[in-house]
Amino acid sequence: MRHVLRPIFFVIAAGLSFAASDTPLDRQSLRDLDGVRVTVDDIPGAAVEFGITQDQIRKQIEDGLRAARIPVLNSGEFPVGDPALRLHLAIATETKGVTGFTIEMDFVQIVFMRRNPEITFNRAQTWSAGSEMALTSRARLREDLRRAIAAQLEKFVAAYRSVNPK
Repeated sequence: MRHVLRPIFFVIAAGLSFAASDTPLDRQSLRDLDGVRVTVDDIPGAAVEFGITQDQIRKQIEDGLRAARIPVLNSGEFPVGDPALRLHLAIATETKGVTGFTIEMDFVQIVFMRRNPEITFNRAQTWSAGSEMALTSRARLREDLRRAIAAQLEKFVAAYRSVNPK
């Protein structure tokens, strides 16, 4: 029975989104930014095995931001709040021709506690597109991952535009 439930869970979970934090209040944290730096967390070894690199992912996100006319900051630029759009990626080991991945795009910046402004959190998440999970084949992994990243980036651009009209 245990072996039957595990594949069913993964099939049900494939292609789902989880726990977005994209409320009007969350979106306010994106107002009046000088720009956005893109960070991609360390990617797992499985990603490298599939030919996926941090630089490829960062470039896709930066190109998408530029296409949306959102200023992109270089890694050495630190404007007020040190704003960063961050992507986390996890890839499962391939089994019988199938692999899975989870991505989460969120926005982090330096924040202060209202009740005690002397307390600074180095980085706090103030917006999130939520997590997306999918199952795919080795042959389709790169394209499916690219599409999932693009979909999460579209959510960020929409949130950014809602508080920063052109």
